[in-house]
Amino acid sequence: MSNTSSYAIAKVGRRFKTSGQIAACDQHNCRSRETLNADIHKSARNEHFVGNNDQPLFELVCNRIGNNGGKKIRTSADPRQSAVLAFEMMLSASPEYFRPNAPSEAGEWDLKKLKAWEALSAQWLKERYGDNIVRATFHRDEATPHIHAVIVPLNEKGHINAKEYIGGRANLVALQDSYAEAMKPLGLSRGIRGSQVRYEQVKEFYKSVKQIESLALPLDELKALAVDRQRQVQKRNEFEQTALALSAENFQLRGQIAALQEQLNRVQQLADRSHELRVISLPEVALKLGMQPSEFDVNRWSSSNHAIVIAGPQFRFAGEGDKGQGAIDLVTRVKGCSFSESLVWLERQLGTGAARAAAIAQVEVAVAEVEASQFIPPVQSEERWSVVIDRLLTQTYLPSPLIDELHEKGLIYADGDGNAVFIERDAQGDIAGAIQRDEAGEFKRLDGSAEEAAFYVVIPDNALMERPDRVVVTDDPIEALAKLTLERTAQPTQCNQYQALGGPRAPIAHSQAVGALSVALSRSEEGEQAAQEVYRVIPWAQSDRPETSHQAQVKAQIDALRAAMKRAQGQSQQLPKRERKQRKGKDQGLGM
Repeated sequence: MSNTSSYAIAKVGRRFKTSGQIAACDQHNCRSRETLNADIHKSARNEHFVGNNDQPLFELVCNRIGNNGGKKIRTSADPRQSAVLAFEMMLSASPEYFRPNAPSEAGEWDLKKLKAWEALSAQWLKERYGDNIVRATFHRDEATPHIHAVIVPLNEKGHINAKEYIGGRANLVALQDSYAEAMKPLGLSRGIRGSQVRYEQVKEFYKSVKQIESLALPLDELKALAVDRQRQVQKRNEFEQTALALSAENFQLRGQIAALQEQLNRVQQLADRSHELRVISLPEVALKLGMQPSEFDVNRWSSSNHAIVIAGPQFRFAGEGDKGQGAIDLVTRVKGCSFSESLVWLERQLGTGAARAAAIAQVEVAVAEVEASQFIPPVQSEERWSVVIDRLLTQTYLPSPLIDELHEKGLIYADGDGNAVFIERDAQGDIAGAIQRDEAGEFKRLDGSAEEAAFYVVIPDNALMERPDRVVVTDDPIEALAKLTLERTAQPTQCNQYQALGGPRAPIAHSQAVGALSVALSRSEEGEQAAQEVYRVIPWAQSDRPETSHQAQVKAQIDALRAAMKRAQGQSQQLPKRERKQRKGKDQGLGM
C-alpha cells in the first residue's frame, strides 16, 4: 500500500480560436485519429457524458455561442486577432489514488475509486460551468484516467469572455482550489503552493530513490521495461521502413527523408548505447538541469535561460514548434553539448540503474497528449507521370501548359500506384494534405490531411500579395482548374485563388478576409451541402454555381473550336486551287 499523498489535478489546456483547432480537438477526444499514448484496445471504455456524440464539436460550440456571441467570431486570417471560442480543461488525480497498491502499473485502476472520482468530478464540472460545457469525455484508455472537457466562455451577459474564466493567476488559483475542495471526500488534496516547497519534496524523493537503486526489480516491473523496449524497437523499425520507402527522386520529400533518417539514427544510437537512459523520465532530467516545475502546469519547466513543455517522452522549447525526443536530446539542446557528452552527463547525474526509472514511474501523473505527426504526402513517381498526365488531359480537357506548370511546382504529380496527386496547402502555403484521383476519375482526400488545408491555385501567383483579391471555391481540383481555364483572361488585373474544398467544409482561413468570394460549387447534393457550409461561415459569399460542371463547359468550348476549325478547313478545300494557293501564301506570310 502506498503511503504517499494523492492529489487532485485540474489544469486549463488549449484555447481554441478556429474551427480547425476545435475539429482537431474533437478528433483526438473521439479517437478518430491516431493517439500515440492511448491503448486502442481500451478506447471502447471512453465515454462522452456531456454533448451529443453524433454532432461535430464545432457545431456544439457554435450552437452554444448562438446570436449572443456571434459578433465575437472574427474572420481574421491571424488567429491572434480572434476571440477564444472555447477552451479545454483536463481533470485527473495522482496514480496513487487510482491504483494505491501498484501506482506504476499504467492503465490499471480500482474500479470503485474510479467511479467515485468520475461522479464527483462530473458533478463539479456541471455545477461550475453548467450549459457552457459542450462536451466532456471520460478517457480510460491511457496511463491514468482523466476527463477532457471543452467549455465555451460565455459570461452572464451572454458574451464570449475567456478572461473571466481563465485569465490571470487569481482565476487559475481559484479553479484549482475549487476542484481540490470538491475532491476532499475522496481523500485527494491540493498541490502545495510555491515552487520551493515542491522542489524540496522532489529532492527528498530522489534521495530515497538512490537508496533503492541496488534493489532487484520485481518481475512485473521487468516485464514493463521489456514491453517498453519492444515499443522502442518497433518504432525504430517503422522509422527505417518509412525512410527506405521514400524515393530519393522526390524533391518535395528530401527534407523529410533527412529528418526521418536523423530520427532513425538517434533511436538506433539510444537502443545500442543504453536502454536505461531511454526510460529515464524527462521531469527528472529537467530537475537535474536546474529547472523548476510550474505551479499551475506540471508539464511546464523553466530556468533562468530556458523554458520547456514536456509531453511524455517528448519536449519542446516555449515559443518553438520543433519537438525533441528523450533525455539525451534534452540534455544536448539545453547544455549545448555533443551526443557523447550528454551520455556522460546523464550517467554521472543519474546512473544507469533501471530501478530509478521504475521508481519514478510511481509519481508520474497524466501526461500531455502527443500531437499528430506532420502530414507526409505520397511519394512521387516520375515513371508514372507520363501515363497520369495523358489520362488527365484526355479525361479533363484541361490545357497541357497549365498541368505542366503545376507539376513543375510540385502541386500535381503521380504516385507509385498511378494516381494523380493534388497537393493541399494551408493559408501559409505549407503542405498540409493531399487528394488522390484514380483512373476512374474518383477523388479521395487522404487521411491525415489538415482541416484547414485545400488544393488551390493563385492566378497571377504574386508572392508579394498577402492575400488574393477574390477566392473561388469549387468541388474538386479538376473543377478548380476548369474554372480557372474559363476565367483566365476575363480578369487580367485581379488576383484570383481557385480553391477545391473536397467536401462540406469551410474554405481555408484567409478566404474569410478577402474582398470577394464566389461559390462555384456544383448543384449536386454534395455541392449543396458544401455550399451551405460556406454560407454558414461566410454569409456574404456570392453564388456563382454553374448549371453544368466547369469541366463540361471547357469540353464544350474545345468541341466548338474543333468544329469551327473543321468547317473552316472544309470551306478551304472547296475553294479553287489557285485561290487556295494564294490564301496559303498569305497565311505563311502571317507566320501561321
